[in-house]
Amino acid sequence: MRRPGPTCAIALLAVLAAAAAGADEPTLEVHLNPQRLGIQDVTRLTISISGGKLEGGPPRPAKLSNLEIVGGPSTEQQFSWVNGVASSSTSFVYVLQPLGLGAARVGAMTVRVAGKDLTSAPIDAEVVQGSLAPPQRRQQLPWNPLNDLMAPRSQRRVRAELRLLTPKAKLYLGESMTATIVLETTADVDGFQWVDPPSFPGWWVQRVQLPQQVSGTLVDRAGMRLMRYPVARYVIIPLKAGVLKVPQASARIGVGAPSLFGPGQVLERATAPRELEVMQRPLAPAGFSGAVGQLSYAGKVSSRKVRVGDSLTITVSLTGNGNLPLVSAPVQWPSCSTCESYPPEENSSVKVDGDGIHGTRSWSKTMVPRQWGDLRLPAVTLSVFDPVSATYRRQAVGPFTVAVTPAPATPTPTPQASFPRHVAAGSVRTVEHPPSVPTPVAEGAAPWKWVLGALAVGVFLGAATVLFVRRRRRARIPRPAEGQSTAERARELQGVLERWWSGTREVDRTEAREEQVTALRRELEGIRFAPGRADHTETVRELEEKLRRLLRGA
Repeated sequence: MRRPGPTCAIALLAVLAAAAAGADEPTLEVHLNPQRLGIQDVTRLTISISGGKLEGGPPRPAKLSNLEIVGGPSTEQQFSWVNGVASSSTSFVYVLQPLGLGAARVGAMTVRVAGKDLTSAPIDAEVVQGSLAPPQRRQQLPWNPLNDLMAPRSQRRVRAELRLLTPKAKLYLGESMTATIVLETTADVDGFQWVDPPSFPGWWVQRVQLPQQVSGTLVDRAGMRLMRYPVARYVIIPLKAGVLKVPQASARIGVGAPSLFGPGQVLERATAPRELEVMQRPLAPAGFSGAVGQLSYAGKVSSRKVRVGDSLTITVSLTGNGNLPLVSAPVQWPSCSTCESYPPEENSSVKVDGDGIHGTRSWSKTMVPRQWGDLRLPAVTLSVFDPVSATYRRQAVGPFTVAVTPAPATPTPTPQASFPRHVAAGSVRTVEHPPSVPTPVAEGAAPWKWVLGALAVGVFLGAATVLFVRRRRRARIPRPAEGQSTAERARELQGVLERWWSGTREVDRTEAREEQVTALRRELEGIRFAPGRADHTETVRELEEKLRRLLRGA
């Protein structure tokens, strides 16, 4: 057998050298999967390098359009041995998320491998509404502890925003509405503190207590996913018509570090000032006491049968969802001309929460019949303004019929005549007294001048009394309720201030008085929303005295 000659050996070496040269040739491949995805989906960008050593760090897509990196890179290594030739490749995988609907693109990339510059072609993608991934295969966002370390500064920036949310921008005078201040952010929240607490000048305000643990909801803001957390919620009722401005509220927000080992951040954000239009209600009919909302009246009597001189109670209740705290007692009641009537007393159960103001307010009026027989109390019409239909709903209360029975007869004692034994019955005489003669009225009664003078004095005193009572009513401050907190008392005092100021004439709204109102409003709001556990009892008393002096000075 012949041995292979030198020529065969040289040929074999040439073939092996060519194969080795082909195996060492560097390559770059870039794939995007999928290239058509929904706004709620993610896509994977795979950068594969083979045939040589990568120079520099992991390659990153530098030209992204309508896409952002939310994960990666994760690294995958692959080795192969084919026909005696060893080869290896390294893949870097990024997770991308769309920013908005429409066209998207991964730009051309250039990497240096084994001393050669390799450039990939751009890849186009399309983002549509919703999600195209099956629910069981929907890609999750993988977390890599190196993601934050390798992310560029543009990707580490924390986005946070304070916003005031209201269900509507126009409402009627007296209509209740829920206002919520939310924090929308891309980071974890570590702390929150108000700098300028929320305030609502010209509104009746009740703060709603939020739960201890607030869970966020995912929202889409211009193609970006943010977590929304409620930080404050109020039920507000406008006290006057027109355009009411809600000033901005600012807060300091502590958020988690944008990178794994970086320090946390403290951001300061503020809500944008808002203008809400308050529309005037149509002319109110008779029987309207200020009730606005989904409310209804009902009435009842304590008994259908009473005796003369016993008390009878008529109760009118207002139930539903609306401005219950601002409704006055009914202006009309079933009347009785032969009864003694007393002012109504209130008994209410009202709750303020995230659903608004709801519950029942009831007023009870006591009457005492003075004549027996059938007592007929005629029906009265009470009105409620419905902001949904922008009309007044009239509701009849009554009529009521009550049987009044006579009072039980008082037994009359039988007189028994008794005489001394030593006096005979026939000897008793009846002494007749002479009829009394009326005393003649002296002539020359009070002159007519004195009568006119007394009449003038009475008129003057009556007018002065009316003015005094009206002034006292305007400056009337309710007494603090038992067990009332300083924040509740401050809210009650602010309600008195806002009602008085909204009813003040324009000519009386001087600049100095407006400054006093603004300063007093801020002090009251500072106590209502002040953080901490300080005792504001004395401060509330001082502010109450300031409010009393302001009202009396008006």
